[in-house]
Amino acid sequence: MQKQNLAVISAVLALVCANSAKADDSELLKRIEQLETRINELENNQTQTPVPQNSQINGLSAFNPYVSVVLNGAYNYYSNKDKEISGFQIGEEGESPDKGFSLGESEINIGANVDDKFLANLTAAVVSEDGDDKIELEEAFIQSIGLPYGITATAGRLKPVFGYLNEKHAHTDEFADRPLPYRVFLNNAYKDDGAQISVVLPTDFYAEIGGGLYKGGYFPASSEGSGDGAANAYVKFGGDITDNQAWLAGFSYLYAKSNEGRETDDIVFKGKDNLYGLSLKYTFAPTGNNKESELALQGEYLFRDEKGKYNIEDAGFEQYNSNSSGWYLQGTYKFMTNWKVGYRYAQMRPDNVPDALKDTPLDAKGHKPEMHSVMAEWDNSEFSRIRLQYNYDKASKKDDNQIVLEYTMSFGAHGAHSF
Repeated sequence: MQKQNLAVISAVLALVCANSAKADDSELLKRIEQLETRINELENNQTQTPVPQNSQINGLSAFNPYVSVVLNGAYNYYSNKDKEISGFQIGEEGESPDKGFSLGESEINIGANVDDKFLANLTAAVVSEDGDDKIELEEAFIQSIGLPYGITATAGRLKPVFGYLNEKHAHTDEFADRPLPYRVFLNNAYKDDGAQISVVLPTDFYAEIGGGLYKGGYFPASSEGSGDGAANAYVKFGGDITDNQAWLAGFSYLYAKSNEGRETDDIVFKGKDNLYGLSLKYTFAPTGNNKESELALQGEYLFRDEKGKYNIEDAGFEQYNSNSSGWYLQGTYKFMTNWKVGYRYAQMRPDNVPDALKDTPLDAKGHKPEMHSVMAEWDNSEFSRIRLQYNYDKASKKDDNQIVLEYTMSFGAHGAHSF
């Protein structure tokens, strides 16, 4: 470091001398003396500042880890709240939040580069369930840095890539709740313990492929196997259309095994799920700067092939092989730097049930769950947001008018959100 500083200063000195050829000698000598004084100061600093020799605190890990906190609270109103989504078994996270004031899902995120080959990240969620505050470990993974050929390996507890939303944190969403297909098929967001590898291909446009293996310990899986309870595979590709337009598309696959019994409320499922997803996002910044104005269109289609048997209220297991699907389409428009509005429509298509499962929660009786959502939000900055959302919820046979007033505040180190 000392040699580098001296080399830089010597170059500056030479430049000063060259540019000062026409100046008088006294002025030139004065500049040279100032630079010599600066060199002496740098030498003293180098000798007075010890360099750590312990490899554990040398290099990148000598810096403190980054810490960020996201506070996410809301007030929820329901005219006729029904937690069921007709025709489907849903997990606890996929249910609507409790009525009234709630903390939502606040996050604490800690991470750092371990060294020049690995980074580590931990995300904990603070949630309130049945009046009790709990801390849940959302993510705890290590990730490779600088592997050749665009390869990235991740291991630990993570949110596998599936569709557009699964890997993203909820506070980055454009709406206060996840669309119906994610609530039904993925319990809002599927997380698990395992490993995933991805490769960014050397193409003129953005192209990435990847996949992984997981324990299968979380909805929609329920397996205590040795790493074969779930698996995923995906491909993503996209790019710029013009200077102010971009797009991203993807195809995803998720396999989930429930040999231990996937249990929610009074419903138990044993079997296998094959889930397929198609996603597409398009953005357009009319002024060329998406911080000033941006139109974003986004949609996904999810299809599930489920083979297994259900036990409802301990009535005994009944075979039920089904094909169901769901989709959503949304658009948001930032019409001013601090203001954004949006609309989303989501629909589910359940399958017909066998006679043994008639008149159970899995029997939609021809009803197709759907939801209309409109929202308006004010962003004072990229770190603070207040959002008002209205849902016309027809997820069950009873229509529900919902109003959500939500705040999201972030502080600490916080990286840019992905496309």
